[in-house]
Amino acid sequence: MSMHRGIMTDGLRRWWPLWIWGGVVILVAGWVRATVARDLAEGMEQARLRVQSMADLAAEHIEHLYDSADAAVKVATPLFTRDHDWNRLAADYDGWQLLRDLGRAQHTIPSLFMADQSGRFRMHAGVFPAPDKTIENRQYFQALRATPTDQAYVTEPVVGMILERQTLILARRLDYADGRFAGVIAANVDPRTVVELFETLGVGDRGVVNVQRGDGTILVRHPFREGAVGSKVDNRTVFPAMAEGKVFASNVTVSPLDGVERITSFRRLKHYDLVVLAAIPLDRIMAPWRQQSVRMVSIVAFGIIGLTTLFVLLLRRYHAESETLARLKVSEANLLQAQQVARLGYYIFDFTNDHWESSAILDDIFGIDQSFQRTAMGWLSLVEPGARWRMAEYLNGILNGEHDFDQEYPILRRSDGACRWVAGLGKIECDDSGKPCRLVGTIKDITQRKTAELDLKAKAEELIRSNTELEQFAYVASHDLREPLRMVSSYVDLLQRRYGSQLGEEALEFIGFARDGAKRMDRLVLDLLEYSRIGRITKPMSAIPLGKVFDRAVRALSVKIDEARAEIILPPDPLPSVWGDGDELSRLFQNLIGNAVKYRDPERPPVIRLSVAPADGGWEIKVADNGIGIDPQFFDRIFLIFQRLHRRGEYEGTGIGLAICKKVVEHHGGRIAIESVPGEGSAFSVVLPAVNAHAPQQ
Repeated sequence: MSMHRGIMTDGLRRWWPLWIWGGVVILVAGWVRATVARDLAEGMEQARLRVQSMADLAAEHIEHLYDSADAAVKVATPLFTRDHDWNRLAADYDGWQLLRDLGRAQHTIPSLFMADQSGRFRMHAGVFPAPDKTIENRQYFQALRATPTDQAYVTEPVVGMILERQTLILARRLDYADGRFAGVIAANVDPRTVVELFETLGVGDRGVVNVQRGDGTILVRHPFREGAVGSKVDNRTVFPAMAEGKVFASNVTVSPLDGVERITSFRRLKHYDLVVLAAIPLDRIMAPWRQQSVRMVSIVAFGIIGLTTLFVLLLRRYHAESETLARLKVSEANLLQAQQVARLGYYIFDFTNDHWESSAILDDIFGIDQSFQRTAMGWLSLVEPGARWRMAEYLNGILNGEHDFDQEYPILRRSDGACRWVAGLGKIECDDSGKPCRLVGTIKDITQRKTAELDLKAKAEELIRSNTELEQFAYVASHDLREPLRMVSSYVDLLQRRYGSQLGEEALEFIGFARDGAKRMDRLVLDLLEYSRIGRITKPMSAIPLGKVFDRAVRALSVKIDEARAEIILPPDPLPSVWGDGDELSRLFQNLIGNAVKYRDPERPPVIRLSVAPADGGWEIKVADNGIGIDPQFFDRIFLIFQRLHRRGEYEGTGIGLAICKKVVEHHGGRIAIESVPGEGSAFSVVLPAVNAHAPQQ
């Protein structure tokens, strides 16, 4: 027993270096395995952060790019919506200049254009007048025409019909006042601007940056690949997080276009159904890790002999960390270069120490140097005095964690005192207790866009003032014109009474011509007065029973109706009420019934039938007759002022009656149309809003 114990002790003493060596090998192997796994995780995380930074930066730039285009579209929209008249707009040279200047103010937008409901160009900032071309077959036009929406539609690159080069189009739907599709207004965005940004990101060999719609349709891809743009990616299988609607995410994906496995990150835009995606090949990320792993194993294989090999291992580790740091510096340099391209200033505001750091671009925008006091009060001193109180309140809300930073505000540059407009964006970060601790964000100079917006607003106000003065001038001039007409009529009557017996038949005929001309001129002036009053009298609208409107119109025409032996057929009671002005509605139906009596067929007694039926949230009133009718080729002319289809000797009138009808209907937010067959009669259709469409909400 004693001998056996001695043999074991000798064995342990003899082989203990092997046990220690085995333990060291196991420990080193475990350490190597853990280190390799950690390096892989760190490399993947660094790559993910880099790719996500690329996607975030590109998304922010593209968001601003499309925001600029959308702002131009929104600012230009009132050119059409102020009167919904395509024909006027197409001939409006001043409006075209405004559209052109607005496009020039937005350096990323070569031109704006508008097209009517048929797809025909009505205004294009690149040429006046707009060429006779149509976008009816364009996908974005068909999509906006099919679905009422207030969202902007962004297309893949298409070859512009007028620009004759590839362009990205941001389009919005235009509607008439009654909600019908009126056309589109759109901005051309140069895809080269997007590609130039993507080139600065430095995605490297087989790296990819692209822009997709929410449905997976690729709009822009860098680098270019034949057949990629316009194709649709099934993100339910390729990138489920994107299909689920997440704002951002990262994952390893396999491209369905080239089969390359990449680490991919995306960022969804806030205001548009667009996603920016950046990706770097996985094998390019794994290559340094594989090289480092092989190097480490080789070092360990030789390093376990002694402390020297351990030192070599530590030295190689140091070199590996240095390479990682160098890659991070390169990524930071690429990020800074991309910010310089986009002219975005960067800042970090530490709430705890009341101090903010800023990039050189931000310092240039604010006109400050390193000696400037970078505190909350220092920033407020840069804000234009008129906006300082508002921005101080806004900053308090940020410090209290109520909201992030998203404001446009004026500043006074410290270096030269110039007033500039900037757009600030910032995200609050909180500490472990949930208390806001710092704000990270960007600043962009938007002075050019702001100046364009203010100029456009001033021009719109000047146009409103000019129209008001024009209406007042027409009203006063019409009153002053009647005085000499009454004098002419009076003296012509006096001339006939005193000297009629001494004048010949021809002279009396001349007097009759003069009297008739004065009467027609007076009637024309009165009609012009009536036309100018429509919509200018600020009488509040209310519920108006249609029965009372019809009765007033028929009573006012009773003499003419009796003379013509006309039969007026009114709809049976009870009749609904409409929302409007009772006097204007009575004038509307008095004109329509009066026209039916005037333009009757001499071969048959006139019959005029009124009917009422519900239509589109309102009421459709038809005035149908069996008169002489109207040729369809004149339908577009009859509602224009001073348009007559007959000689004066055949039918009296000034050619203003139907223009008055159209203006009354439009003032009420309705519409008027005509159906007619020559020799059989006409039917005028008027749609007016129902009372419940304007009733106050409880």
